Amino acid sequence: MSADQLSELLGLVTATDITELDITLDATRVSLRRPASVSDAAATHDAPVPLHEPLSLAIASPLVGIFHPSVSVGGIVESGQPIGAVEALGMPTTVDAPQSGTVEDLLVQEGSAVEYGQPLLIMRRANAP
Repeated sequence: MSADQLSELLGLVTATDITELDITLDATRVSLRRPASVSDAAATHDAPVPLHEPLSLAIASPLVGIFHPSVSVGGIVESGQPIGAVEALGMPTTVDAPQSGTVEDLLVQEGSAVEYGQPLLIMRRANAP
């Protein structure tokens, strides 16, 4: 997904009351989440989304199992770095960060059961150069 396509998508979402959006295009996955109550200024169509601000994204579970995180809130991760593992039938499956960033929130605690597609953590993307 190009920066222009992402900017257009964010502009469309900003003008609505959508609170969650998950889009997969080929190998690219974009997950957007925001609080249900958005200030009037941010909800207007005239309020552009700054491209220089990093966006948060949710990293979802690739399968059903037990989650074992290997990162903590505030931790910096690199693209491809394992953020944890989901154990199913005694076999751990590594979950990797799709890009560099900082862990904002762990949504699932150590040893908790997860479902396919369930958000595991929220990551803020690193600033683009």
